Amino acid sequence: MIAMNGMAGGAILAVASLVATGCAAQSSAYRQMSAVDHEAAARAASPADAEGHLQAAKLLRDEEQSACYQVPDADRARGPFADADRVSGVEIVRDRGVFPKGPLEPVGVAVSLRAEPGMTQQWLGRVIACQMAHVAVVGHVSGASPLSVANTQVAVSSTATGFRVTVTSRDRDVVRLVLGKGQELADSTGARPSIAGSGTASIQ
Repeated sequence: MIAMNGMAGGAILAVASLVATGCAAQSSAYRQMSAVDHEAAARAASPADAEGHLQAAKLLRDEEQSACYQVPDADRARGPFADADRVSGVEIVRDRGVFPKGPLEPVGVAVSLRAEPGMTQQWLGRVIACQMAHVAVVGHVSGASPLSVANTQVAVSSTATGFRVTVTSRDRDVVRLVLGKGQELADSTGARPSIAGSGTASIQ
């Protein structure tokens, strides 16, 4: 998990992206493929190559089944950001990277969620892990969500008014995708940017 300035206190739950699991030795494009993509590629591939794609698809589907155990189908498909009333702010997260005195650079976004009855940090983490696993299977998600970007690191923390979900990466191309999804989320929810802490800047 990336250590970032401006993150809220409290216990932090790291949720690793499931898309790359089992494909570490493959190319970046291969790791970005969803289970649906692998199954389509298998139909057009030679028998030897098809077997690899089918195994990768099965692994992703098995991971979704495990991650989504007891998570309602609606949460699996829509994720934690679908309800516009819950999203109170979207911020750009900045970090100095490997140089302690270097300039702050964008590494992702943080989404602030208002608390709801019955919602805990642990359950929110499960919903997030489930949606990420679901995206790894289908390759997309309805609505704007930074969680739909593969190869990210996600952390959940408690705040005074709810929760903070931070989606980051060290890969600049991935960061650009995360920032774009964060902007879409801010635009689609009408979220009023919350006060940015040290190391963050609000998307406006």
